[in-house]
Amino acid sequence: MKQEQEEIERLKEELEKLREENELLWFMLEEQKNNENSIGRVLEDMLREALEADMLKNMEPIGDA
Repeated sequence: MKQEQEEIERLKEELEKLREENELLWFMLEEQKNNENSIGRVLEDMLREALEADMLKNMEPIGDA
């Protein structure tokens, strides 16, 4: 009986550790996803700016300016 209770307590502790590890891993995955999205947005903005600058550079003026 005592051994069973000790085993139950040990399993409860192990379960709690696994829950904490699971939460930490999900948090880390979410952080990684957010970082990847941020990098993607920055690259997209840089590409857009470069394309706009290139288009403006190659445009010919129309009329008298």
